[in-house]
Amino acid sequence: MFHGGAVGAPLTGPLAEQDQEVANAVRLAAQEWNAKGGVLGKKIEVLAADDQGNPQIGLAAAEKAAADAAVVGAVWGITSVTCIPVSEILHKSNLVLISPGCTNPKVTDRKLYNTNRVCARDDAQGPAAAMFAVQELKAKKIAVFDEGTTGPKGGADEFEKRAKSLGAKVLRYQVRAGDKDFRPILGTVPKDVDLISASLWAPEASLIAKQLPDVGLDMRMIGSDGQFETKDYIEAAGAAAESNYVTFLVPDMKKVPAGAKFVQSFEAKYGPLSSYGPLAYEAANIIMEAVKRAGKTDRIAVRDAVRAIKDYRGALGVPFSFDDKGDVAGGAIYVYQVKGAGFQQVKTIVVK
Repeated sequence: MFHGGAVGAPLTGPLAEQDQEVANAVRLAAQEWNAKGGVLGKKIEVLAADDQGNPQIGLAAAEKAAADAAVVGAVWGITSVTCIPVSEILHKSNLVLISPGCTNPKVTDRKLYNTNRVCARDDAQGPAAAMFAVQELKAKKIAVFDEGTTGPKGGADEFEKRAKSLGAKVLRYQVRAGDKDFRPILGTVPKDVDLISASLWAPEASLIAKQLPDVGLDMRMIGSDGQFETKDYIEAAGAAAESNYVTFLVPDMKKVPAGAKFVQSFEAKYGPLSSYGPLAYEAANIIMEAVKRAGKTDRIAVRDAVRAIKDYRGALGVPFSFDDKGDVAGGAIYVYQVKGAGFQQVKTIVVK
């Protein structure tokens, strides 16, 4: 028996809801492989690594995974600020990493042989959100919020660049993750702003949505993938999130024929699918397929087999191939609108 892989994510703390889904999706993939006899005749175990979305804690968790010779691959990260240093630790040990949600360009622009991702980058997601804001919502003056860390700031920067190129006026604001009262900074936002772009995680975005009326602001918000979470965003914001928009990295899985079995199996075991689960499931399956193709559990062989995979088709129904950076081809971003207790997909944008 071997630890087929590690799953690293903020399993505790404010982002735990999303990351428990990541861990559960990886566990489901392992269970399905084990039901078919495992990989290379061996059963797979999943080693959970709680990085709490904190770089220092993430480094310690990565060092633990790297030191365990039975770990041959890692599905790691939805926070780029943690994913970047973690990838460097794993790179030194030739331990392959596939991220389901680290979107900052720096994650793969360093061209580490071990580092890959199955999600689109900020320089696809930010521009897509800006295109939707300006071209579809006709926003001319936009307040852009981020919280200064690598992922959110990178997304906000990309949004700003594209929005300006499309003729919109952009005002930038920065908040601090973990704060509970955003009314002082919201009170400085001009009343004639058409839209708020919030490159923030769900806990902060839900509070901003609730506090806008307190300072006399009445406009919709468009948020990034960190807000695609029904409990921490829609339920937490209550009626205040209604009609707001969120961009995400996968389509509505209930409308993807190839994903029907995954959705049914996941929800039967773990409850409603709501965020990065499909991407984590895809990443885990790619690693196990790479072990199978490598024919051995040697880390270098598995690392190289992951990068060599071409046109892998899984639950998302689209072909996955990694380029020399570790990015996947394509730039489709999916725009959702909050409708009642859930998200409704309203637009697909391909960034060129």
